Amino acid sequence: MKNAMAAAVCAAMLAGCVVPGEKEKTSSLKVLIVGNSFSESCLKETPRIAKAMGCPLDLANLYIGGCSLKTHWSNVVAGSVLGPEFRPYRYNRWTDGAHTVSNGTANIVEALESERWDVVVLQQASHSSWDATTYDYAITYLINLIRRKRPDAKIMLQETWSYPPWDKRLKKFGFDGPEMYRRLHAAYEKFGKMFKLEIIPVGSVAETVPDRNRLFTEPDFHFNKEGQYLQGLVWTATLFGVDVSRCPYVPAAIDPARAEVLRSSAMRMR
Repeated sequence: MKNAMAAAVCAAMLAGCVVPGEKEKTSSLKVLIVGNSFSESCLKETPRIAKAMGCPLDLANLYIGGCSLKTHWSNVVAGSVLGPEFRPYRYNRWTDGAHTVSNGTANIVEALESERWDVVVLQQASHSSWDATTYDYAITYLINLIRRKRPDAKIMLQETWSYPPWDKRLKKFGFDGPEMYRRLHAAYEKFGKMFKLEIIPVGSVAETVPDRNRLFTEPDFHFNKEGQYLQGLVWTATLFGVDVSRCPYVPAAIDPARAEVLRSSAMRMR
């Protein structure tokens, strides 16, 4: 039964895409992310890339900056006590390339119940992503909650990325960026296998990009426009199974030659 359900969701993902230039289908893939700034980053370019690829996408994000899986679960528990007025999350949404909700508020249960989501995406906070012990009970409880509230939804994990070399927390962690990546990759892989979840491999793809530090602007550890474009390409390729190396959309701030490098990199994990 579960395999049939997963197959149906995958078919729905693929059915919406058309070759750029052809008429788009009207049904949108509804995707909800429960995350933080690393998931809010997905909304910067993914909607435009999906639209350019002819893939109707309704993408929403619940976020609190730096929010970990443990804090997400704590907020679910708090909401059960405080009621619907407890709405600690910012809520942004893009529907078929248009910004339809800006800086709304919500809680996790309310958001899950508000739509028949096709996909729900989780991720760990970047500062804890490398430590598998921090995923612990929270990821189990959150997955069980999603499966109760949205049994037809496919649950996925966004693999976040390691910090650039100038980030001071690497020294605090006691290792460099490549080691942070190895550890976070192992953690996401562990829980992906444990719960049979597909991973959106943003962190892994970022490791393959030539001149990786160009994805960030010092002293930040968040993606800049290049990184956001790469992230959107990986998301679109993963959600819809399309070849984004053919994506006709390039942000004005990105050199076309560099955009070609990013498009090619996004397909390396497919």
